[in-house]
Amino acid sequence: MGPISIGLFEAFLELQLKSGVHGNMVEYGVYRGRSAAVALSKLRASERMMLVDAAVKYPEFVKLKSINPNFDFIEGKSEQLVDDDRLRAFLEAGVRFSHHDASHFYDNVAAEMALMEPFILPRGLMVLDDFGNPSYMQVVAACFHHLARTDCNLEVFLYANNKAYLCRKEDFEFYAGFVLEKMLPRLHAVGLNVYLSRTDNNARYRGFSIALKSKATDDDLYGLSFFGDRFYQL
Repeated sequence: MGPISIGLFEAFLELQLKSGVHGNMVEYGVYRGRSAAVALSKLRASERMMLVDAAVKYPEFVKLKSINPNFDFIEGKSEQLVDDDRLRAFLEAGVRFSHHDASHFYDNVAAEMALMEPFILPRGLMVLDDFGNPSYMQVVAACFHHLARTDCNLEVFLYANNKAYLCRKEDFEFYAGFVLEKMLPRLHAVGLNVYLSRTDNNARYRGFSIALKSKATDDDLYGLSFFGDRFYQL
């Protein structure tokens, strides 16, 4: 959960708040609670967050409660909780933000995505951690296997800092447009020298990527000299 991810979480959660997106939040894989702390800081008084982790000994609950006490905790492995009555009842209210950072096994990621998709609200977000990490490529495999289902209504709109950001297909322009128009200036303003890239615009994958520049003088938009700007339009 580095500076880029913190900046993106804050930006997207603030966008939801400003756009009137209401709903609960879920995190699978809490560990100490650093990413949960960012999410809880953007949680309304009328909303709650469910934290799910295989071990109750790691999350720093006192610190999290000082940020926002509106959360609950379930101990257990996410792939074994798909029929948990307490979790199901919580999800029924609808989810605007879910962060997936549990064991990263194929079955774990597949089970979480299948469980969560029906409860992701309009303009809600699903974030998968360790997406693209060479040690956890099964996360990518599980994600795209789920996205290839004929009844799937999710797609990746952004990859950045080892995380994939997914939204409902009908919300792609809302989030991708925000990334294209607003995200770089916001990240640059807090000292993150990043660039935006997209090298294809295909119906099967039209997402953007954000990464740190190798040189400060690198272009903000990758590939303009040989692709032109055709991939930086919605």
